[in-house]
Amino acid sequence: MGKMIVVNIVPTGVGAAIGGYEGDATPATNAMAVIADKVITHPNVVNGVSLNIASKNVLYVEGYSLDQMFQGKIALREVLSNKIGVIIDNKKVSKDGFNLAVNSINALRVIKGIEVIGVKETKKPVGAESIKTKAGIVVGKLKDPKVFLKPAKELIEDGAEAIAICTRIKIKENDLDLFFKGMGPNPYGGVEAIISHCLSSHFKIPCAHAPVLSKKEIEKEIFSGIIDSRAGAEAMGPAYLGSVLQGLANAPRLIPMKDASNNDITVGDISAIVLPYSCMGGIPALAAQKYHIPLIAVKENSTVLSVTPNKLKMKNVIVAENYLEALGIITAMKDGIDYKTIKRPIEPLFIS
Repeated sequence: MGKMIVVNIVPTGVGAAIGGYEGDATPATNAMAVIADKVITHPNVVNGVSLNIASKNVLYVEGYSLDQMFQGKIALREVLSNKIGVIIDNKKVSKDGFNLAVNSINALRVIKGIEVIGVKETKKPVGAESIKTKAGIVVGKLKDPKVFLKPAKELIEDGAEAIAICTRIKIKENDLDLFFKGMGPNPYGGVEAIISHCLSSHFKIPCAHAPVLSKKEIEKEIFSGIIDSRAGAEAMGPAYLGSVLQGLANAPRLIPMKDASNNDITVGDISAIVLPYSCMGGIPALAAQKYHIPLIAVKENSTVLSVTPNKLKMKNVIVAENYLEALGIITAMKDGIDYKTIKRPIEPLFIS
């Protein structure tokens, strides 16, 4: 019997009700991991600032690499551990944020035994900026990616098998306030995705990003009063690098298809994909159509998008009202039960 492998995706920067905050989709992901043999997800789903409590059978794969897997270009190979190289934005942008990042690295080395083989400071600031579009989606821009690509190359040459990058992101204070009130998307998410995608596409190894905060932002997060519970991890202490290091510690390696073995995970091994109902326009949803992978669309997880299965006239979509219903559907699939036979009224069988 083949293994059941589920992919749980919540796009970043779109104000998702579940998964649009810091690790708040972890309970849903871990519940899937109780049923499935493996759950593949991407960093923003389970990154909870200093916390990453994803189950051991949850595989941490950066979004660009996940798309590459869905396009049949790479396979995922599980490992026990990775040697991690860390890049930190030039301390000129925030000495306090720089120190917090270094302390996070040492804490995870001492407490969890994570192997960090080197830390490099960029020669000059990365110059990342968050931008919110008229549609309410958070995107971003960079001045010069070469600022962090060069130290990444050096770390890989020194033996790094995964790269964690920690940079300052210029945001509007009002956007952070709205986020804390549960009224706007994560202001860091869009540009974080750009940076990690850039690293992944260049070096084909696991990568993830964490923001470096200014002293003012650090104080704002810690002393922000009681904020929306979904953003609560931020107020505990803004040591974002902690969750990234924990995720990358045993993130699967990215293997070109020509080098893949029978034990590696490919798009053909995916049993189901779970997505918010309004986010059907990306590569994972399109891959579900191409490869006939059941696509579970969760209505309760609202976003600022409105790219629905109906608008795209998609087939092979199972609509779930919430993640609890999605878990029931996955449970039925795991045992080979047609989920439709559990619902009432049961659909009649027409004989032609």
